[in-house]
Amino acid sequence: MALRATFCCILALLLSLVAAPSARAATTTGEIKTVVILVNFTDTAAPSNTPAELNQLVFGKVSDFYWEASYQKTFLSGATFGWFTIPVSTTQCTWSQIASEGNRAAAAAGANLSSYTTFVYLFPTASGCINGGGGDIGPNGEHRVFINGVAGFTEQMISHELGHQFGLQHSDGLDCDVSALGNTCVQRGYTDTADTMGGHGHFNAFQKERLGWLNAAGAPPITTVTASGRYTIERYETPGTGAKALKIPKSVDPASGQKTWYYLEYRQPIGFDAVLAGLGNLTTGVQVRTGTLTAGGIGTSLLLDMTASSNATIAYDIWDGALGVGRTYSDAAAGVSFTVVSADANGAVVDVTVAAPPAACVRAAPALVLTGPTSALAAGSTASYTLSVSNRDGSGCTATAFALARSVPTGWSGVLGATNLTLSPGTSSSTTLTVVSSSTAGAANYTIGAGTSSAAGAVHTASASATYAIASKTSGRKTRR
Repeated sequence: MALRATFCCILALLLSLVAAPSARAATTTGEIKTVVILVNFTDTAAPSNTPAELNQLVFGKVSDFYWEASYQKTFLSGATFGWFTIPVSTTQCTWSQIASEGNRAAAAAGANLSSYTTFVYLFPTASGCINGGGGDIGPNGEHRVFINGVAGFTEQMISHELGHQFGLQHSDGLDCDVSALGNTCVQRGYTDTADTMGGHGHFNAFQKERLGWLNAAGAPPITTVTASGRYTIERYETPGTGAKALKIPKSVDPASGQKTWYYLEYRQPIGFDAVLAGLGNLTTGVQVRTGTLTAGGIGTSLLLDMTASSNATIAYDIWDGALGVGRTYSDAAAGVSFTVVSADANGAVVDVTVAAPPAACVRAAPALVLTGPTSALAAGSTASYTLSVSNRDGSGCTATAFALARSVPTGWSGVLGATNLTLSPGTSSSTTLTVVSSSTAGAANYTIGAGTSSAAGAVHTASASATYAIASKTSGRKTRR
């Protein structure tokens, strides 16, 4: 098929690129002031593309892509200068040479370069420069994109490299053997067919959320699923107030705390996603990805293949990767499953089951009971008390180590059998408190106390008391007549 042949050729070109996100991301909303500088080398003729054609490419097609993909939140504005023949050869070129010489020529032609934040350099194939496309940050903080060769003078290529300037990583795919997250999986670069950072079409929902085009003020929402239920997602390409994607918790890295989510979105072959028409089931089912925001704000997204190993050719295998109507995907480890109930031109309906969230930890004061002898004792006697502690925290709390303390009258001794009791919510335990009164203590009722504390703070501070009665020294004697 002609479309498949064209796609494969472009994919092959993409695989040859060397690009990485900029150290400082560009503004992702509003007007992006951009200058396009066309440069030629001393040892080659200028391409046949006219400045007017390339101006329309950048400020027409590329800007239109960003306007549509951002739900009308960003666009490019500016001017195109050149062609300029710079004193550099195709075999000796570097990005810094192209930028400095191109800027010098554009300024001489009347360009006010200080008014631009983004610079796009287009030039014929130069073997001395990185093949395909790339970008960096210039000496004045400007974002620079370099497109090497007329094969890269396309909306997709320029939009892709500008995506890196916005801080996006490549959108990859996960190639597994027996299932979407099968026994053996390989992350394959550039294989997210339905994303300009890997193939063609709109950036995926994970990427758009990072850009502030989804789930931000004035932007369409993403529904974060926290409870099982039936959810609707609108078609992805057009503005609206309904959810454009579902975001479902998948896992948390125990070492770093980084969260991974499932992102579900429903594409239609319209606008800049029209290129997806006829590519398997990518516009008839729900596309499923994982997204992880890693250290430093760098994000990784992976398109999952819901029908793994259906085609021996990797580039084609992902084309039927969407989850079709009536099909269910389950992740037992995450306690998650979702089923596509229906899909039409306007959106899709998905049933989602998620594990019940853990109960919240609600702390409460422990219950303390201190019991001991009920009859009076002689001064200097030893009495044994029992201290019982009950943990009344909610079931969502972990076990608590309660520290125990005792109080006895001055000159008396009191020894706890245990100074700590570790209890789970709803459980109880006890220890002894052995008290020896002073041999000189007078007849009276004395207070013996016990208390608790824990690292949870004041909520676990509690106390209990009991009585130690000392009998009168004449108690029990007969009266002489």
